[in-house]
Amino acid sequence: MKRFRNCIDLVGRIADRGAEFVPAKEWMRICFELLDMLKAHKKGIRRATVNTFGYIAKAIGPQDVLATLLNNLRVQERQNRVCTTVAVAIVAETCSPFTVLPALMNEYRVPQLNVQNGVLKSLSFLFEYIGEMGKDYVDAVTPLLEDALMDRDLVHRQTACTTIKHMALGVAGLGCEDAMHHLMNYVWPNIFETSPHVINAVMEAIEGMRLALGPAVVLNYTTQGIFHPARKVRNIYWKIYNSLYIGAQDSLVACYPVIPNDERNTYVRPELTHLLLVIRQQTKKILETVMVT
Repeated sequence: MKRFRNCIDLVGRIADRGAEFVPAKEWMRICFELLDMLKAHKKGIRRATVNTFGYIAKAIGPQDVLATLLNNLRVQERQNRVCTTVAVAIVAETCSPFTVLPALMNEYRVPQLNVQNGVLKSLSFLFEYIGEMGKDYVDAVTPLLEDALMDRDLVHRQTACTTIKHMALGVAGLGCEDAMHHLMNYVWPNIFETSPHVINAVMEAIEGMRLALGPAVVLNYTTQGIFHPARKVRNIYWKIYNSLYIGAQDSLVACYPVIPNDERNTYVRPELTHLLLVIRQQTKKILETVMVT
């Protein structure tokens, strides 16, 4: 088994360092041969294979390699499909995402669950790998993710939430709040799902949104259900609130609603109120000055 891995690593090294010495047709033949290696039981062999796909794509261009990989999404074997999605993401990272995304999004139109799930998984890995480069592609993939989050299939919604998590973590603070807020409205209805995998993906997506949009926005979504009459509704809202409290306790102070004092408790925070009033007055003066000039 080790010689298989070393052999695949060697092919990848040749593709990386001396691709011009091998004709493109031979590289394509090697790609087809490598597809069988995605079925290997050893994780090291599968990892070496997907990395080699990236090197070959860099050598001969992503189009032909991508066509081979996208055809492989139609197979029944799950392990094969998952390895293919990782290979697609590595090709995107190596050759820039704009070379891969159009073909990948076009493949989502195929009315097969396996293919669509494979595309969503590829997008998930892609945004995980490219990080903040993803800010240029958020608007492009938003309609696709909308469709996935409205699908009846649980796995579609689960994978879309995982994609949104990686996307939100990558673009936090980079001016993509409009698209993220729009996607948040599609993620939020899934908080009542009972499947453990789906609810974990949804909670992680909301955690990502906490970074991308800020805790104040997530708190506004949460307060509507914290005191709901139904216990099951309250439970999930409190779960989200507790997670929010752990992650951004200090940032929530300014976001709590203003409640008047009563006989037993003091709710008013005069220092914070004073600070907010000062900021409001200063902002008003700046706006008046801008309007005059």
